[in-house]
Amino acid sequence: MSDPLNTSDINTDAQDWADPKTTNIARLMAFFILPSIFVLIAIFAIFWGLTHQKKPVATVSPVAAVSAPAVTDKDAQIAQLQGQLLALQSQVHPAEGAAVVPAQPYYAPDPTALAQLSARLDRVEAAQRDLVKATSAAYAARSLQLAAKNQQPFLSELAVVEPALNDPAVAATLRPYAEKGVPSEIALAVTFPSIAARANIAAKADDGKDGILDKIRHAIGGFISVRRIGNPGGQGAEAILERAEIRLNGGDLKGAVAYLDTLSPSAQKALSPWLEQARARVLVDDTTRRISETALNHLSQMTNASTAPLNNGGVL
Repeated sequence: MSDPLNTSDINTDAQDWADPKTTNIARLMAFFILPSIFVLIAIFAIFWGLTHQKKPVATVSPVAAVSAPAVTDKDAQIAQLQGQLLALQSQVHPAEGAAVVPAQPYYAPDPTALAQLSARLDRVEAAQRDLVKATSAAYAARSLQLAAKNQQPFLSELAVVEPALNDPAVAATLRPYAEKGVPSEIALAVTFPSIAARANIAAKADDGKDGILDKIRHAIGGFISVRRIGNPGGQGAEAILERAEIRLNGGDLKGAVAYLDTLSPSAQKALSPWLEQARARVLVDDTTRRISETALNHLSQMTNASTAPLNNGGVL
């Protein structure tokens, strides 16, 4: 009786799988074909993902571009501050082996030298102020001298000069003439011939040499007067009057008055109004000239004193 199970068939299949050829084919599929299929599937998936990837939004890159420089600037500032901190630390605590720069010596000012310099500057400033005052005084004195030569009053010019005068009596002497004015030399020279003729008549009367015509002219007050000229070197009143007139016409009023002072009292009395004006003119001219010369001399001294240090190579 036969076995229902066909053992021969089972053995035959087992033998087929155990066949070396079958085994080689299975190994080939396990090591080469299946991995290749997986690789192809992975490549396809990557390609599909790249082709269907979304593009980035365009507004993202400007934000990054704007924010990047700000971060860079902050980093640069932080680096600069760190460098300054390291430099300060190296100055306080120098690194070992680093060359130490010696500190500069501190200059302590000399109090004595500073006091001398301050005193010198004070003297220079005082000298400058005195120079300005001397200049103003010289200008005022010259203005007074020019104003006094005219017949007009010069009281305002005298008031400007008066504070700078060392002697108050000088201003007191000039004040009466400054209020009214004094006739000029030209005006005195113009009126002198008629006054001199009257003085000549008075001098002849004193000598008893006047004739009838002279007595008549003297009696009527000298409205008609004749005086001979041409003998300045002679003697008598006519020669003196002629010499005085020559001095007067030459601009020497003071010399003319000196000649007239040698006349007889009667002749001087006849000349008294003119002589008073002439003497006032001489006094005003001499006084104002002396004031002007004094002011100019003082100004010259101040100028020389202020420029002396510079001329000697000094420093103001």
